[in-house]
Amino acid sequence: MKIAIITSGRLPVPATKGGAVETKLDYILDYNARHHIMDITVYSVKPDKDIDKSTPENHYVFYSLHSLWARLRMKIFRKTHTCLFYDHHIEYFLHRCIDDIRKKTYDCVLLLNRPGYVLTLRDQLRSKIIIQIDNDYLNPKVYRVKEIMQTCSMVITCSDYLSSRARQVECDDNIPIVTVHNGIDIGSFINAKPLSRVSAGLSDDDFVVVYSGRLIKEKGIIELIKAIKLIQSTIPSLKLIILGASFYGSDKQATPFMQLLEKEAEPVKEKVKFTGYINYDQMPSYLKLADIAVVPSMWEEPFGLTVVEAMAAGLPLITTRSGGIPEICEGAAVIVERDGIVSHLADAITDLYHHSDKRKQLSTSALQRAKSFDKEAYAKKFLETIMEGK
Repeated sequence: MKIAIITSGRLPVPATKGGAVETKLDYILDYNARHHIMDITVYSVKPDKDIDKSTPENHYVFYSLHSLWARLRMKIFRKTHTCLFYDHHIEYFLHRCIDDIRKKTYDCVLLLNRPGYVLTLRDQLRSKIIIQIDNDYLNPKVYRVKEIMQTCSMVITCSDYLSSRARQVECDDNIPIVTVHNGIDIGSFINAKPLSRVSAGLSDDDFVVVYSGRLIKEKGIIELIKAIKLIQSTIPSLKLIILGASFYGSDKQATPFMQLLEKEAEPVKEKVKFTGYINYDQMPSYLKLADIAVVPSMWEEPFGLTVVEAMAAGLPLITTRSGGIPEICEGAAVIVERDGIVSHLADAITDLYHHSDKRKQLSTSALQRAKSFDKEAYAKKFLETIMEGK
């Protein structure tokens, strides 16, 4: 089977700049290279590093969008194309991909988290189109969603929550909608050695709570800081480590929300540490500094990779009943409701602080559950799903 994969037009594959969707594709490509399942061509923006991961099974077509010539062509494209589904940067990348794909023959074209691509592709190609989504991009409120759904041959989502949202779209055709839960490199978290607490400005006696993820309102980090403030006097050894930045990389300057976080944390600044952006390969060692992890998501999380990462690090976990999160950790974590979340988080943290036996039980359950989301199982199922839908 021969397929083309069109990426986001933002982050490169190989995933030299990170990104959950791009990293997962790397897992799929590595698995395909080792098991020789199909012929795959990946269309991506050019990585910032010279890296060649081509194999007899995997091929890459890169487009530079920042050269002088590319910027000139993009400027012309912007003036000659209106009513675009995405911005002109992404749509220009798509048209570059189409120019090459039309010269070749593929059994199907896979669109990574860009369902709107299908509206342009349907008039350009004869290949079947499969849409993969990691966000809530297919639901009854999405612009032209019926056209999108009825043009593709299959939808692959990363959670049952997203699959249920896509099934709410009324379509004339019975489009297969399949869940393939995300995967991570479980081994890198299980086998990682914890960072020295001394190097992180912590002591062995500290009760350390860790948050990892982007610093945006939807992730619930400000609610977590408020919870820490509520219980600071009852747990004198309490420390909160906040791993992350506002986007996938080091922030050049603080966003308004980050400034708000720092202001909220000011009264307990001796208990709260902001690390800034942490390279993903260092994340397991940072997580293992902690006694517990908190993922206080305040929106309908499509999946929740940080949930799996915390569990794989063997941490007792507190999280919220949001979107696809319960699919991952029900029965292996403390799940609280979002209404009244500050008091719920404060109570849950206090409870785990006082009950080491419960922490141990949750740690064991979390680690066992995390093994269900290994990258090998994910890649295998993803490729099998495409093969079955050919």
